[in-house]
Amino acid sequence: MFERVRKVSDEVMDPRFRVVRDEHVHQATRRLMDETFAAFHGADRSFVREFQTGGFSPRVLELALFAAFQEQGHVLERTGGAPDFLIGGLHPVAVEATTSNPAQSAFAAGLELTPQDPHPPVPEDLEDAEAEFVLQCAKALRRKLEKRDAQGRSYWQQPHVEGRPFVIALESFHHLSALFHTVGPLASYLYGRRDVAARDGHGVLVLTSEEITEHRHGDTVIPSGLFARPEAAHLSAVVFSNSATVAKFHRMGTERGYGPDDVALLRYGTLPDPDPNADRPVERVYVVSDYSPEEHETFSEGFHVLHNPWARVPVPDGVFSGMTEHRLQGDGLVLTTAERPDFFASHTAVLHAPHARAAARVYAARYLAASRAST
Repeated sequence: MFERVRKVSDEVMDPRFRVVRDEHVHQATRRLMDETFAAFHGADRSFVREFQTGGFSPRVLELALFAAFQEQGHVLERTGGAPDFLIGGLHPVAVEATTSNPAQSAFAAGLELTPQDPHPPVPEDLEDAEAEFVLQCAKALRRKLEKRDAQGRSYWQQPHVEGRPFVIALESFHHLSALFHTVGPLASYLYGRRDVAARDGHGVLVLTSEEITEHRHGDTVIPSGLFARPEAAHLSAVVFSNSATVAKFHRMGTERGYGPDDVALLRYGTLPDPDPNADRPVERVYVVSDYSPEEHETFSEGFHVLHNPWARVPVPDGVFSGMTEHRLQGDGLVLTTAERPDFFASHTAVLHAPHARAAARVYAARYLAASRAST
């Protein structure tokens, strides 16, 4: 894909595309993206141009989704058009991808996250940032639910979609810190419920659930519980990710040996603690490729399937194998199932030096020592 791109002017070129295209450290990223795109038949004619300009993040999301569906063994009847993906086979599904995006003024000012700074900063005001995250995700989802074609038909009314589960895949890019947010706040908005954690008299962690009626950000108020609302009856599920990014392609390309010897990647972040009595996540750090092949990252990792319990056409369990699945239970709690632990959020540090792998291992050891000392 990088060899086939048509040159666009610097005024409209996304700086993130320029970095991935030109920087030595992104050799593995380019090769894996090229391999993925080569199999991505039927992509929109505008895909390559938008990948270079204002549509960079949505196109990376689409590439990662396509790779995940291939990885899961799905037969794609169609890619591109409306919706973006038609999955065939025993459990046909229609998937439309979307993102929350910054204002054009922010893009023009170069305020978006770039591959040189591949991890989202922690918001200064976490409560406000989370409220904005929910609002922006809600806007992105509603745009798709309300969209109609020239004949006035919604996605699920299209002849090639009718009768299939309709799914919206979502990732947030509206702010520098947008990727910091995990699936939890989005689940609260979709289900209209919030988990409440407390300790009983014996110190055991007890989870209950409370109803949420609305979400506020500034002067904006939106109703909660999108899944239960009539306009979402045809929305079978939402697939969310905060890691379908350049960093994922960089890590997975490095795992396959596509990167130069003087570049190493260090990934660190937080994972769920399997202890049911734990109220804090587990810190993890590793040097990419420093583990056995069965532990290698997959494209499906980092994607979360939030099922709509009120959908007219539900998505059967296990259709998106390898993705973490969430279902609302009768007690109001959300049951989460995953094939293996998945990061809440992670950072990927890039080291470029003659002995980069050795240096990365030193940094990993220091990070682990520091995290243990703080607990």
